[in-house]
Amino acid sequence: MNIAHAALKYQKPLILIMLVLILYGLFSYFTIPAREDPEITIREALVVTQYPGMSAQRVENLITKKLEENIRQIPQLERIRSTSSTGSSVIHVEIADRYFALENIWQDLRNKVNAAQAQLPEGTLPSQVNDDFGDVAIITLALTSDGFSMGQMKDTAEHIRDTLYAVEGTKKIEILGVQQEQIFIEVANVKLAQLGVSQAQLASALQNQNIIRPGGSIDTGLRSLTVEPSGNFDSIEAIENTLISLPQLEQPILLRDIAEVTRAYIDPPDKTAYYNGEPALIFAISMLSGYNVTEYSPKIKKQIEQIQQSLPIGLSLDIATYQADQVEKTVYGVSINVIQTLVIVLVVVMLFLGVRTGLIVGSIVPCVMLITLAVMNLYGLNLERMSLATLIIALGLLVDNGIVIAEDFKSRIENGTDRLSALKEGPSELAIPLLSSSASTILFFLPLMLAQHVAGEYTRSISLVILITLMTSWLLALTVTPLLCFHFLKAGSANRSKTISKLQNVYPRVLKQTLNYRKSALCSALALFVLAIAAMQIVEQQFFPDSDRAQVLINFELEASSSSRATNQTLQDIFVWLDDKQSFPEIDSYAAYGGFGGPRFVLSLTPMDPAQHRGFIVLNVNDAEKIDALIEKLRDGFLARYPVLQARVSRMFLGPSDSSEIKIQVKGPDAEVIYDKAQQIKQLLASVKGTIDIRDDWESRITSIQVEIDQQRARRAGITSQDIAQTLQAYFSGAEITEFRDGDTIIPIIYRAQTDERNNLDRLRTMNVYSTKTNRYVPLFQIAEFSPKSYFSRIQRENLFKTISIEARHSQMTAEDLKKQIDQALQQLKDDLPLNHQIEYDGVIKESSEAQQALAANMPLVLAGVIILLVLQFNSFRRPLIIIITIPLSFIGAVAGLLIMQAPFGFMVSLGLYSLAGIIINNAIVLIDKIDTLRKQEQSVEQAIHNACKNRLRPITMTTVTTILGLMPLILSKDPLFYGLAVVLAFGLAVGTVLTLGIVPVLYAMLFNDEADKKRYN
Repeated sequence: MNIAHAALKYQKPLILIMLVLILYGLFSYFTIPAREDPEITIREALVVTQYPGMSAQRVENLITKKLEENIRQIPQLERIRSTSSTGSSVIHVEIADRYFALENIWQDLRNKVNAAQAQLPEGTLPSQVNDDFGDVAIITLALTSDGFSMGQMKDTAEHIRDTLYAVEGTKKIEILGVQQEQIFIEVANVKLAQLGVSQAQLASALQNQNIIRPGGSIDTGLRSLTVEPSGNFDSIEAIENTLISLPQLEQPILLRDIAEVTRAYIDPPDKTAYYNGEPALIFAISMLSGYNVTEYSPKIKKQIEQIQQSLPIGLSLDIATYQADQVEKTVYGVSINVIQTLVIVLVVVMLFLGVRTGLIVGSIVPCVMLITLAVMNLYGLNLERMSLATLIIALGLLVDNGIVIAEDFKSRIENGTDRLSALKEGPSELAIPLLSSSASTILFFLPLMLAQHVAGEYTRSISLVILITLMTSWLLALTVTPLLCFHFLKAGSANRSKTISKLQNVYPRVLKQTLNYRKSALCSALALFVLAIAAMQIVEQQFFPDSDRAQVLINFELEASSSSRATNQTLQDIFVWLDDKQSFPEIDSYAAYGGFGGPRFVLSLTPMDPAQHRGFIVLNVNDAEKIDALIEKLRDGFLARYPVLQARVSRMFLGPSDSSEIKIQVKGPDAEVIYDKAQQIKQLLASVKGTIDIRDDWESRITSIQVEIDQQRARRAGITSQDIAQTLQAYFSGAEITEFRDGDTIIPIIYRAQTDERNNLDRLRTMNVYSTKTNRYVPLFQIAEFSPKSYFSRIQRENLFKTISIEARHSQMTAEDLKKQIDQALQQLKDDLPLNHQIEYDGVIKESSEAQQALAANMPLVLAGVIILLVLQFNSFRRPLIIIITIPLSFIGAVAGLLIMQAPFGFMVSLGLYSLAGIIINNAIVLIDKIDTLRKQEQSVEQAIHNACKNRLRPITMTTVTTILGLMPLILSKDPLFYGLAVVLAFGLAVGTVLTLGIVPVLYAMLFNDEADKKRYN
């Protein structure tokens, strides 16, 4: 029993199953987890190690290298990048894209880092491993205040965090911008020298009193009593009243008599956050995987509204970023496009086939859509930009099977076959050819599923959705469509399109001329193909397009030696400028971060590494149409108002990286060589008109003061190098000597010099160092000399080599187009590099190349699979050869479309070309199959070609027009991600179909035009 006959026999169970799947699909649309973009695994972790005050070179040699050598042993490692700066080592550990189970890998990383701790110099703080680097904050909140201290804000923020954790689906809530409280003991160095009290004695007195150790317990026989000696500080006054013994006096004195004790916040400020210009605490709320953003976010929002009502007057809690709005906009927008495409497809089918046949064929389209959603829900696929837009692409393809079945059924009953026989015979004969056609199309989408690259992971849902829709379409075409035809389709001619009728009159004449001039036709097609290849050189290139988010990003940095105090003062100046509503009416709100990049609020946006001279601002704009004008206004304003500030203003981007930013790396063992070469590359980029935001990640050199200790004089004075280093550290930067416990909060007690002393460069020479040998102070200038020293502020490494990266963007061109402008000159710079030094592209250039290679790596497998399918279907080698030759024909139209519609070539367009290949071969399959069928009826090759082409003109034209019109919503709306892909498919199909209708008959006539072949075929 064939499948169509079974569907007729068991039509009631079939209808029930269909209803259940359709209802579940409808239910799934509202319940499938929705996201703005596909969920990507972030295979990156951070290893951060601190040694306050140590120079970048010493951090590199003593800390970074030791850690890198151990981390490099991880077998799954793809790349290791490190930044060594003053007092800090930050290592980025990247795992290869083919690995998904990361828990064991991160544990191995921790083990390697822990094993390296013994090799690090004494005084190094323990390394911190952050493997939650990829968590996305789907909501960020800002807590601001009027009249409340940072400590009070922190207590309120912790209460808010605990309340929000009660919302189901919450993974993590980070509070950013908190300034740690500290207690400062500030002493004049001269006063200590007069009294003969050392820093160590001062610290010892405080530490010996400030204890929380128990005194044991007393067992009296009947009960046990715990003994708790007092002494720990419970107030600032208790610290001030600490007794300090003096060598010259028998009676001790109080600490307050020689020092000023204050409770304040970390100075200078560290990692500050602001909202609309006001100091703020930022909540970064991330969601557990598997939850729906559009369902989870309103729950959080409702909880926030309740919290807002309970906040004291003066405290304000605002939403800084809210991803659910963007998700709803994306899902709603693409859903509208799906509905528009669905209507277009149904109308086109009815125009071509008539209302009755059109309704029969078109009825399976919404069924396929809803069943696809049901299967997506079962397999855990999310509703996001990729999967929804793929439904639009699939809509034009999935009607093909239904059209073939319906037309075959109608043809049979018009020729006198009874309905039952038509139902049995048609689907039985067409099942394998239709399966082969669908499988061929699916195979060309396979590289997306197999590509071992983050861009492939970003687009993987495309291949999965195509697989589900086409196989569902095939099943319904063999079951539901014959059933509907059996009950409702009538014999008789349907309303024919006048356009098709004209084409059917013109096409045979054109075909005859084409067959008469076969070589000319082939040469013309080849010439067009060569011309298309040449024309690709002038097509704009862009790895991934810009985002349509109504947000603008501002990254800025001061001189590398600038303090966080200078960074925050700069931010305050910028806030005054941005708050001018007459100049910037487009800005709704903004969040700013000093010294770090804030939370990762979009998956593709990696926060910058912390640095005290850097800042980051994200602007929320009220009209996305005004973003480009706003960016130009901001760029001009920064240049005019802040000439010493290096500000980079950009819009959001889609995909794994910013396609507008070019990145060039210089690598090698000699830091001076690669630094000088980097300056030459920056000059080269500056010579290209329109290039902006030119910078390198080693930044400018900074100056340090070298204290050259005369070891002989120091030893005679009883002072060691360690004594001098510890005194300098405590004097200028402060040293933690003990802790103050306020409830469950631990506040460090910091010893340092008074403000006018520690901020005065002249004090370096005249400060006194205590000698434990002589119990007296010695001026530093008596045992040391001072000299300035210039060195690199940051040292970057990649895969154990020193690496300096030069970044820039062009105001008009993408990174890949800018590359073409500088390639030749860059090659000349490469030629004079010393041995073991190299220049190479990184960033979007490298990622684009790797993504294309990842796709192409599986193309031999795909082509082999398609050829095997075709050989099995036709039991021939020449027929598959003809079909494969038609694939390049679509490339001609694709290039023309890119040029006409001014769409850039990128990763998504590459996907479009692969998809196009899978679609266009179906036309050739249909033609060749019909020619073979007519030849079996004893028609000559020429007759069979003419009759088959005339017979298949209408279905081929109809499926092509249906697919092209189905893509129109994506083209007309200029969908940021799918515009280029839709253009390639539409133009490639249009031109490719026209050429296929001419070239396939020519090739067939050339390869099968002999009597011996006819005998062999028969």
